[in-house]
Amino acid sequence: MARKRPDVMKTLADARPRELDPDHLAGSERARHDLIAILAGAAPEAPGASRSARSVRPFTWRWALPVAATAAVAGVLVATLPQDGSDTRDAHGSGATGGPTTGSPRHTAENGRVALLNVAARVDGAADEGTYWQTATRSAWVGVVDHSGSLFAVVSSETQRWSFGVRPGTRSLWVSGIDATTRPRTERDKARWRAAGSPEELTLADSGKGGRLGLRMEMGGRKRPTVDRINSGDRIAALGPHNVTYADLRKLPGDSARLEKVLADLYEEDGGSEIRGRTEWMWRQAANLINLPVRAEVRAAAYRVIAGLPGIRSLGEVTDPLGRKGVGFALPATDRPDYGTARSELIVDPATGALLSDREVLTEPNAKAAEAGLTAGTVVNYTATVTSEWTDRQLETPEQSE
Repeated sequence: MARKRPDVMKTLADARPRELDPDHLAGSERARHDLIAILAGAAPEAPGASRSARSVRPFTWRWALPVAATAAVAGVLVATLPQDGSDTRDAHGSGATGGPTTGSPRHTAENGRVALLNVAARVDGAADEGTYWQTATRSAWVGVVDHSGSLFAVVSSETQRWSFGVRPGTRSLWVSGIDATTRPRTERDKARWRAAGSPEELTLADSGKGGRLGLRMEMGGRKRPTVDRINSGDRIAALGPHNVTYADLRKLPGDSARLEKVLADLYEEDGGSEIRGRTEWMWRQAANLINLPVRAEVRAAAYRVIAGLPGIRSLGEVTDPLGRKGVGFALPATDRPDYGTARSELIVDPATGALLSDREVLTEPNAKAAEAGLTAGTVVNYTATVTSEWTDRQLETPEQSE
């Protein structure tokens, strides 16, 4: 009797990782069903946690540019203008949302994971290399000011442009402070600022470490943009505790398990992170990779790493600070000493896999933040990616740059 030949395709399918199962990829019936279910409900409010937290500026040098960009980190705000906050409806509190506070049982961590895996599957695998990897971001940040006992909030905002030169002899540039302003957040804040004597030099309320930051109010005119060279030799960006080369970035694995191992090792090497706990550190590093000059499969793997983090949830369809529709994902809330508690969110275009925005949403204000008018749902900082692309032309830098 002839032996039945094995079904090769079935054998390969059985050996396939779950995240590569067509039933979990974008465009499949399963994927559409899951995404519809996720978008149909409201996201639950993320539980609080006691861990202290900070927000990290992407694409930065360990030694050359500020690593953190919120008021919680001393010495960052004035020189470069923060990258966190808002000059839009969300940051001003008139329509800011961090996701509804009532939940649907369909909004589980597993559904959030499936949605992110669908996003990962949509990352464009077309040509992903050129002479310069360039991005433009719009960012803003809300600060609580303590001026002679009077508490009010201000918003600092700016546009930044990054150009990573990846060929020998090219330069990497960072243009910051484009259209930069610092203003009272609301009419109520403006009235309090005027009642305090309309001071130009402001002092932020105490940070979690007891530090205080000076802040200049830019009510008239605009600050000149600043152009900085951000490469040191062939090292063009920060990855964990290291400044790395383009070759280092291109060598990163496109397999999510291997990429997670790389990041986990860097976390340990970073001393357990002075900024956040492991989950938020991994979230931040993986999110940063998405907008760095890495291979398309590495971007997809970064989304899969984020999908595997504990507590990840889908927020369903949300609108980012620039008014773009996308799918939101959030981690559980953690302490932000300057605000109370807040949660980190990513907003992604599900059709292309592009990362639209990275923001922090207040979940419970502390006493000073509440006195300054901040409420649950206020976007206290954001960075929105306006463009990200390969090009063979260097940035045109501002003529009046410093």
